[in-house]
Amino acid sequence: MMNNLKKTLSKTIGFLTAIIMIFSVSAFPTKDSHAEEVTDAQLSDMAIEIAFLVNELRAENGLNPVYIVPYLCDTARVRARECIGTFSHLRPDGSKFSTIIDYNLVPYSVLFENIAAGFGTPEETMNQWKNSPKHYETMLNPDITHMGVGVAYEPNSQYQWYWEQTFAIMDGIHFDNEYIPQRHEIIPQAEGDLTGDAIVDTFDYLILADYLYKMANNIPVYLNDAQLATADCFRDGLITESDAKVLVRYILGEYSKLPYIF
Repeated sequence: MMNNLKKTLSKTIGFLTAIIMIFSVSAFPTKDSHAEEVTDAQLSDMAIEIAFLVNELRAENGLNPVYIVPYLCDTARVRARECIGTFSHLRPDGSKFSTIIDYNLVPYSVLFENIAAGFGTPEETMNQWKNSPKHYETMLNPDITHMGVGVAYEPNSQYQWYWEQTFAIMDGIHFDNEYIPQRHEIIPQAEGDLTGDAIVDTFDYLILADYLYKMANNIPVYLNDAQLATADCFRDGLITESDAKVLVRYILGEYSKLPYIF
């Protein structure tokens, strides 16, 4: 009887132990399985999310948005990978981080770098930088004009996740492929449609009036190229109060079509 009881207890303990082991593996995925889930496309999306967050932070503080430069994103990815082995503003060969930039391609006047490690989401990483006075100050530097962002993941390294921001002051220089990242690109569906909802109404006028006011008072404001084109109600290459007046008259039915050309 006692032997049977011992056998039964032994089987029960073994069964429960197996269940515990199964739940442990399921609740805490291995590094190798997580590594297979992280693709280059996902890393790029995470980098762009950082760019969104940077410009949203700058907008909250009344600053101009920063342009993304694909070349700077390429070098930022390399720097993020370099940080896996050497988490420093110095490169693995001991040179400054700025040596990764070809000055002939990006003739910057000043270059800044923010690096971070340890967190696996853009939001957590941004909070790291925001909670660090120097990194926060860099992101809110009113003079920076262009940036690149890179993310790297190495499951068998010390911190696993590595992030890099490159900021440049370009002194009036622009690139053909630069762009300001937008979560939702507004595409006008008709002349005067600044909101992209295919209806020309007072909401479109308010956007145009807000744009004109901010431009006149040197307040940061952004409309994409398609919005600027449809806001030019005279098609004279300028956006002024006259365009706003034409838009109002069109909304009120005084003008039958846009653009209004004499």
